[in-house]
Amino acid sequence: MKRTLAVLLTVAALTAPLAGCSSKSKNVTGTVVSKDTDHECKTKKKGTKRTRSCHTEYELTIRTKGGDEEEVDVSYSAYSNCAEGAVYPKCTSR
Repeated sequence: MKRTLAVLLTVAALTAPLAGCSSKSKNVTGTVVSKDTDHECKTKKKGTKRTRSCHTEYELTIRTKGGDEEEVDVSYSAYSNCAEGAVYPKCTSR
């Protein structure tokens, strides 16, 4: 019982700092300066069978009022709605 509790506490302590790492949770406000997509594929092998899965990631580069540039991962609809020069995050809700 004590060992199980110790393992659970250790796992919780190690994964807690990772909870805030998603760039989708960034609170960025500014102007869209560029758009980018990344097409990524992974191949998984199970025995002699291989499975390939692909997805596309959508990114906007935002210039803040302070002049810094931040990359933000967004959904396809937000990517489509936000043109270069648009105000982010206002452009995401058309």
